[in-house]
Amino acid sequence: MNRCCAVFVLLLGAPGVGLMGQTEGNIGGRVTDGATGEPVVGAIIEIDDRGARGLTDSTGVFLIRSVRPGRHRIGISAIGYRSVSRDSVLVESGRTVRLDVSLTRVAVPVRGVVVEAEPDPLLDPLVTQTVQRIRVEELRELPVSTLSEVVAIQGGVVGGSFRGGRVGQDVLIVDGLGLKNQFDAASGRFGLRIPAVAIQEASVITNAFSARYGRALSGVVTAVTKEGGDRLTGHMAVETDRPFPDGSDVGLDRLVALAGGPLFGSVRFLAAMDAQARIDDDPVNAPPPADSLDPRFERPWLLPNAAGERYDLLGKLTIPLGARQTLRVLGVVSESRRELFDPVLKYTTLPGNGEEVGGRLAMLHLERTSVPRSDHTLVIDARLGFFESEAARAPVLRHPRRRVGAFSFSGLEFAGMTIAKSQDTVRARDPIPGFTVPTFADATPWGVNAFFMTSSPRGELRWNRFREVRGRVDVLLGRGRVTDVRVGGEYARQWVDTFTRLAGFRAVDDGAPPATAASYGPSHAAGYVEWQQRASDLTVSAGLRVDAFGSGVADADGASGKLAASPRLAVSTALGSATVVASVGRFVQPPDLQYLVSAAFDDTLRTGRFRRGNPSLGFETSTQYELQARVRPSADIGFRAGVYVRRLEGLIASVPVGFDPDSAVFANGDFGTVKGVEIALEREYRDGFALRATYVLQQAQATATDARDLFRRLRISPTGDTIRPSETAFPLDFDRRHALSVTARARVPSRGGAVFAGTEAGAVVQWSSGLPFSLRDATGDSLIGLPNSQRLPSQFTVNVMLRRSIDIGATAVGVYLDVRNLTNRRNVVAVRRSSGQPDPTDAEIAGLVADAFEADPTPIPYESPRYRAWADADGDGLIAGMDELGPMYERAARDFTQPIFAYGIPRLLRFGVEIAF
Repeated sequence: MNRCCAVFVLLLGAPGVGLMGQTEGNIGGRVTDGATGEPVVGAIIEIDDRGARGLTDSTGVFLIRSVRPGRHRIGISAIGYRSVSRDSVLVESGRTVRLDVSLTRVAVPVRGVVVEAEPDPLLDPLVTQTVQRIRVEELRELPVSTLSEVVAIQGGVVGGSFRGGRVGQDVLIVDGLGLKNQFDAASGRFGLRIPAVAIQEASVITNAFSARYGRALSGVVTAVTKEGGDRLTGHMAVETDRPFPDGSDVGLDRLVALAGGPLFGSVRFLAAMDAQARIDDDPVNAPPPADSLDPRFERPWLLPNAAGERYDLLGKLTIPLGARQTLRVLGVVSESRRELFDPVLKYTTLPGNGEEVGGRLAMLHLERTSVPRSDHTLVIDARLGFFESEAARAPVLRHPRRRVGAFSFSGLEFAGMTIAKSQDTVRARDPIPGFTVPTFADATPWGVNAFFMTSSPRGELRWNRFREVRGRVDVLLGRGRVTDVRVGGEYARQWVDTFTRLAGFRAVDDGAPPATAASYGPSHAAGYVEWQQRASDLTVSAGLRVDAFGSGVADADGASGKLAASPRLAVSTALGSATVVASVGRFVQPPDLQYLVSAAFDDTLRTGRFRRGNPSLGFETSTQYELQARVRPSADIGFRAGVYVRRLEGLIASVPVGFDPDSAVFANGDFGTVKGVEIALEREYRDGFALRATYVLQQAQATATDARDLFRRLRISPTGDTIRPSETAFPLDFDRRHALSVTARARVPSRGGAVFAGTEAGAVVQWSSGLPFSLRDATGDSLIGLPNSQRLPSQFTVNVMLRRSIDIGATAVGVYLDVRNLTNRRNVVAVRRSSGQPDPTDAEIAGLVADAFEADPTPIPYESPRYRAWADADGDGLIAGMDELGPMYERAARDFTQPIFAYGIPRLLRFGVEIAF
């Protein structure tokens, strides 16, 4: 990995001067004499009483760069003038807050006057990227519980995909450090969650994101965590759905807590917790069963054996080291576990499969600012982080015992996990202890041996662990008020361990697929330089990032590493009353690490499919062009419109080897194009009301995104030659053509003692066209038409939050109601690929019945526990033949094929009580 180290050292040592980072903001303005209007030279600007942070120049102007988002106390003083201060100045990432100050001389017994003339953030030409900002007020007032939920309501985001790209083409930036579970990224599994109550500000950036950040093709999600203040504050909320009637009660219990303040001396702390448990952790809006013998008939809204819990803990220390240095220590622990309901195990009392996913983050952040001068600023940030994510899936040996509500406060006990974590492929050749041989369940209402099993026929045992140590240094040098340059780099060493065993109830010698295991250590290095120049209303930003990646897999071609350069350029200017931004950039990400090594997996068609890993995989790339215009028709209305084109190249596809569809190798070569129009209209929060609406029209097309689809596009001529058909474009998996998202916040004025005075309301309305899917024949093997040539129905949801708080001295006590899917719309999120409908056709049911009868036509006598009187048509005490066994098989088949998971969530109600001090 010498190439990685060389890139890191070379670019880290490059000369540079600074650009405002996307997780910090600026404070600027002008200080003048209140009597004469003349500039005050050398005035001192302090932030949070931490000493001088900036000075005014010969024109009285100051600019303080790299200020953490949040509310700050700003103090301004000058010799011979009365000092002034302003509390709760809100700084947001990527923006400059303007404070114009008029000072009065000491001899005049009046206070100085601060005139806040904040520049319009919409029209500010310094903002060159497409940013959808998430403020702390929105996290509180909108019906969202997690950062991922609030990200999902932003324009251009669908199911964890950004602007038509694949899931996993994004990166999360937490307090300036990029995090990504690079092994499970493509599956959407991350493992780490920042408690929403601990987030000061978040944003979704879908274009022109800074060269500081890599490992992303489609988007960047930033989260800045809160810090403890000068006094002790806290917040606690208890949330449940237990009081609500059947259909809205899924056994939800949630506890949220936050506390922060001074610890000792100038050290401040912040602690946050978000814990949630549900008896049904995967609620669905499936139609109730029509047959009274179905176990879901009485309570169809509650899936059995589907309980889940998650725990998110965060702790943070802020330690000032003098006036110029600050050390921040951050720790986050996330754990989630759930039982996985399986329709195959519907009639067994034994637990089925379960899943646990955990994440841990530890980060040190040392920030050093230069001695304040009017001509330049120097800020150095050094970060060191350790991130770990671990995931396991296996049969659960026993149901966890609930101790408080839906909480068990204990992990799941898995079969075979000791073998998996030790990666013992020798012991795994024998049947895995704790796995049971699946047989047909006898205790079904239908009495036939078909469809329903006593244990999972997949018998899967999976475990993986991803660990990463990442260090990065960022240096910002600001020259005057018009030039910023930032230079920096990072180096990461990663460790990956995996284990997979299928059909664990059977020995390998008896035909079970052998276990696969891998341990390897990839590495990644990057360096960047970025420059921003301002001249009047024109801003030019340019950056170059170089990434190097090594697979770390031994004895593999290309294991020495890959290298990629990513230039980025953005220009913004005022054009009449509008601000116009044009940008172009190249973005790269290393391959998901699961693609580097061979692996076995299961699907609905076969047990024991294999894919060969490829350590020689290169970077996936995206070149994106965007033109955007921003205008403000009135004082409180903002409008933004833009068009973008993204060219995706080198995407990883599974390419068949030979003619066996179960033997394939991962390779670079897939490509696609995303074109879109994004329109946003926002009414800023004024007079107790705010509204934001985003509409996206998008087309995302590609060649092949599935190994079997690609295989079918090849034809063999009579001479034995491979004939490649002409290029055919078809939609990418996340091509959502139309998407409309509307968020609204309102507050009733607190006056007159009215019943609803002080009530807060938030709503999220979303409508979108359906995602594409591929029709296949009854066997599931052959495509009908082109890939992704069919569409799911459109989706529509309305979520609402109502909150009422009462101040009792310094304490606020409140209650709230959080309603998801208010209209209880039954959104279709999946269909049968053979019919395009959630329910099977009569022909499919008939085929299942015929196959089941052919497999077991044995008559059922009266003495058998499987005898059902309703099926004995002639009353002779023997159920025999298709005429009598057929109806039993048919009812069992219709029960088995219920499309439970084809629908989205039902209406869910949450009632909460909170207290803040």
